[in-house]
Amino acid sequence: MAVRAVFIRPTNKTGSGYLTKWGFLPTPLGLLDLAGEVLRIPGSRVKIIDMEGDNLSIEETVNAALEMKPDIVGITLHATAAHVNASIIARKIKERSPETLLVAGGHHATFLPKEIVRSGFDVSVLGEGDETMYEIAEAVDQGTGLSGVRGIVYRDEEGIHRTRPRPLIRDLDTLPMPPLDLLEREKYTFKVFGNDQYVACLETARGCPYACDFCSVTPTWGNKWRNKSNDRIMAELRDAKAHGYNWVFFTDDIFVVFPNVRQRDELFDRIIEEDLGLKYIVQMRADVTAKNKPLIEKAARAGVKVAFLGVESGSEEVLKKMHKGEFTPQSVDAVNTLSRNGIVTLVGMMVGAPYERLRDIIASIRFSRKLARAGADAIQFSIYTPLPGTRVFDDAVRNNLLFTLDWDRYDIVTPVMKTRLGPVTVQIAQFYATYSFYLYKYFRGKIKNIKERDPEKERLMKNSMDFIMKMMPSYLRDIADFPRFLLQTYDLYWQSKRRPNIDPGHVEEVMETSNKIVYEITDGGKNPYFLIKESK
Repeated sequence: MAVRAVFIRPTNKTGSGYLTKWGFLPTPLGLLDLAGEVLRIPGSRVKIIDMEGDNLSIEETVNAALEMKPDIVGITLHATAAHVNASIIARKIKERSPETLLVAGGHHATFLPKEIVRSGFDVSVLGEGDETMYEIAEAVDQGTGLSGVRGIVYRDEEGIHRTRPRPLIRDLDTLPMPPLDLLEREKYTFKVFGNDQYVACLETARGCPYACDFCSVTPTWGNKWRNKSNDRIMAELRDAKAHGYNWVFFTDDIFVVFPNVRQRDELFDRIIEEDLGLKYIVQMRADVTAKNKPLIEKAARAGVKVAFLGVESGSEEVLKKMHKGEFTPQSVDAVNTLSRNGIVTLVGMMVGAPYERLRDIIASIRFSRKLARAGADAIQFSIYTPLPGTRVFDDAVRNNLLFTLDWDRYDIVTPVMKTRLGPVTVQIAQFYATYSFYLYKYFRGKIKNIKERDPEKERLMKNSMDFIMKMMPSYLRDIADFPRFLLQTYDLYWQSKRRPNIDPGHVEEVMETSNKIVYEITDGGKNPYFLIKESK
């Protein structure tokens, strides 16, 4: 026998802001990883459906999935806000194909598994899904039950069951290569930099040793930082190049951590030596960037063209309460370092933490302009959102700080939590902080006639400005729609004050599952934070 599997990346209700605002849609790496596992079973067939890349409605997605007559349909909840659409798709597939096994994965499925299986799925995968998906496919292929598959919650006629936790994958080099041939390259664009720019997602490491209170990465992927060898990374880069991609987005939440500086230095040497002609997008910490200037210079020579820095706040007090482990001078130094090396720098900041005061938000807005003067090219001001699996989610539920569990609103740009300032004030602050940054950046550049020193960066920024001008009607529509979104927040918040809209039973279940450790601890505490694999 063999297995027929379909993997789906759903959209949330409003779609991806990166795609609608910047034309940025990278390949669905998580689904490729799972597809590679199923293809290990001889004769198996796999199809990937990307709702945004394929521009499909829910009904079209269901029809496309059922064309294959799949044994398994896996849906990634890559964002909490995708939960509602994912559940609708699962129920519609089940209605038309009762024998198909519906599997959910991602951080939302990891920490709310009972809700997931009741919403239409048969199985919720907890944490890393690679080995788990292979075992699920093997069980379907051989007709055995799911009780022997570790790291899942599943339902059958007898009820809902949770199996033994699964240990983290220690050697990421043992995973199959992402089967990029399952995708159409033309769908995965980076239009802000040109119509012929295509982005493949690759990972070089998993896990995060840091402890930011708002982040779901560490509980989902573990706090042990595990990396692939440079040999394996280079093999994946060659494959991306062979499939016609000219950008690679390294999805590692932190591309450089302190123990792997030497390994990254050697990787950049190999990229420079082999000269694949690829451009790279990375996510960095400000403190690591500021303290490793020679490494950043080499990264730029290797082709790193875009870096995302999670700065989060301009208030030292807020950063301390977030457990960020960084200070604002480091962020300025990091932005300056990236900018001097011709790297387009995107800064991530947020407003709306429950302990944040108005003066903290004002400090963040002022600090964003300081970062603009240091060379920051773009900013993403999000709203502090307690995602399932994080400490702040548990605290918010326990202390009755959430005014909604409507997952459509958990998109990090829509308020869901009661704060000192109130959700309406937070939403106004986020809107003002974002647009005022770009106005400040634009007029400062015009007045001072600032020119880029790096020719390649100058070309990228010119292309981005052309794209922004084409998209201006869309941005103006968003501005015009803002009062309507603000009224929705106001109405929902005040309704919740008059009559709580969160079911106590729902809260009890959320508390039961959202803070569970999902991995088996296997190393007895030895080397708890890092596992670095060297090339041979």
